[in-house]
Amino acid sequence: MKKLMLATAAVVALSCQYAAPVQAQSTYDDTQVLLSQIQTDRRAIVLQGLGLTDNEVTKFSPIYDEYQRDHKALAERSLDVINQFAANYDSMTDDAAASIMKDWFKVADDRVALTKKYSKRLEKVLPNTKVLRWVQIENKLTALTNFEAARIVPLAK
Repeated sequence: MKKLMLATAAVVALSCQYAAPVQAQSTYDDTQVLLSQIQTDRRAIVLQGLGLTDNEVTKFSPIYDEYQRDHKALAERSLDVINQFAANYDSMTDDAAASIMKDWFKVADDRVALTKKYSKRLEKVLPNTKVLRWVQIENKLTALTNFEAARIVPLAK
């Protein structure tokens, strides 16, 4: 458990950079490298937290790899919303605010739908207790990332 907490702390440290586009417009390449690193760390945390048998790892890994690809796309969309906010921060209009909220809610809804989709797939290859643990671990990692984004992104003017 102590190792899991240390790994989680590493993700938190990375997530500080994940939300950085509001403070300074990072380049697309920097964002891609960062998302790749977060995905790698996330996988290690999840695998350690689940405590899977070798047979379970074999069944879990291809499904989780697909999940990570889909999750990365969501993370990129989240960054797009943050960048949209940053671009409009000093001159926020009601129309821009409405568009940003619409996009933000869509990403949030899609994140829940993604977790549901993959939990159903994982239920076919893992015991439900481990699927629940996976959902909890993913939820905690997302909460940590969201906390850092919330901490760094200022309120709208």
